[in-house]
Amino acid sequence: MLTSLLFFLFLAQPNVEIDLSQFSPQVRSAISSQQQKSKEIASEWLVLGMLYHAHGLEDAAIEAYTYAENLESNPKATYLLGIALARVGKYEKAIRAISHVKNYTPAIWRQGYLYMDLGNFQKATDQFQAAIKKEPSCGPAIIGLTRVYLATDKPHKAIDLLDDLISRGGDHPYVLFLLGTAHRRAGNHELASQFLEVQSNGPPVLPDPWFDEMMSHKKGYAADLSRAMAMIDAGNISGAKRALETLVIQYPKDPVCLNNLATVYLQLRQIKLAEDTLKKSMRCSPKYAPTQLTMAYVMQSKEKIDLALEYAKKAIQLQPAMSQAHALAGKLSYQRRDLTNALSYFTKAIELGNTDPNVREIFGMTLLNIGKPREALQQFELVLKVFPNKTGSISGKCIAIALLGDPDSALKLLSQAKLDYPKDPRIQNAWQYILKIKGNQ
Repeated sequence: MLTSLLFFLFLAQPNVEIDLSQFSPQVRSAISSQQQKSKEIASEWLVLGMLYHAHGLEDAAIEAYTYAENLESNPKATYLLGIALARVGKYEKAIRAISHVKNYTPAIWRQGYLYMDLGNFQKATDQFQAAIKKEPSCGPAIIGLTRVYLATDKPHKAIDLLDDLISRGGDHPYVLFLLGTAHRRAGNHELASQFLEVQSNGPPVLPDPWFDEMMSHKKGYAADLSRAMAMIDAGNISGAKRALETLVIQYPKDPVCLNNLATVYLQLRQIKLAEDTLKKSMRCSPKYAPTQLTMAYVMQSKEKIDLALEYAKKAIQLQPAMSQAHALAGKLSYQRRDLTNALSYFTKAIELGNTDPNVREIFGMTLLNIGKPREALQQFELVLKVFPNKTGSISGKCIAIALLGDPDSALKLLSQAKLDYPKDPRIQNAWQYILKIKGNQ
């Protein structure tokens, strides 16, 4: 009994100062009520941590989860502590926390994704394989392991894994996209083009009941943010701006809200507002990689290419598996005529699942410029399988054919393109370039 009393004497409750004044009355009421309930009850501190966590108050959530753990061992609190640590960029601490959680499969594959974000593909492989051993049909682990195989140039292993997943009903568009990427890497270009025709908006939602339970404590935020995102998807940028500005008033330190608002400002060409919003986000969440990437886009719009590249590199440093950051770094390197780095960034972006045909097109142009017309031709043909009217890829394909020794066939293809796109400068420039190639033969 004395030991127990001494334990509670020395176990001080968290004393994190939280400004709730900018949150909605519903959020303030929920958090204040839960704070009063918590006292020395571990389960109540866990709920309080989830409330903090769901509303972007990660520092307070970390304190609450830690205190709940100290009061009473609870794997859910430990797991969510790891998720909160990862959100603030403390990946190593996050992995250490989550590694203590046993018999919960998402804790295994979640570590794999964290290791992948850190660029440690061997440990990521170990975690994904452990999750699959525990649950052979574990989709998140299979997708994660596939991405590791693609990133480490093992396309045949990726194909075997995905074929097995698809045979058991895993036909999500992102799975088919990964299979197409794997076949392309393996040299099966005809098969690859068929799978790459499938449009994918990214990976499926990863099933994680404990994470979903935490997110269910969000009061109003999720629905409001979803409405704003739906407005963006529908092209209602002004409406999205109003919705996000209201959200930022309620959640002034939420990096997701701030980053999306800055993105909307950027689309509306309100560059100064976008930059100021991102600076505010960086002060609150300096290790939130998407903010660094959006700032790179802002700097690109201001034609500050070197600075844009530094922000893109920072995003990659914080989240190595962010394909969009690699793609932008590739474009910026291409603009600087740094073709070696451009090639490296584009290769990594595609390995990580980038589906933007413009990225593949510029990748092809990079290959042309470094003297690899055969590899460039493959990229242009993949783009044209899905988007036959992309004149950049038509021009690139014809130049590649000419460089491979057949300018007559290239000119024949371009002659039709000149009729179809009489004012396109890329078609005209390609025509002149191929005539020079033919003249030098």
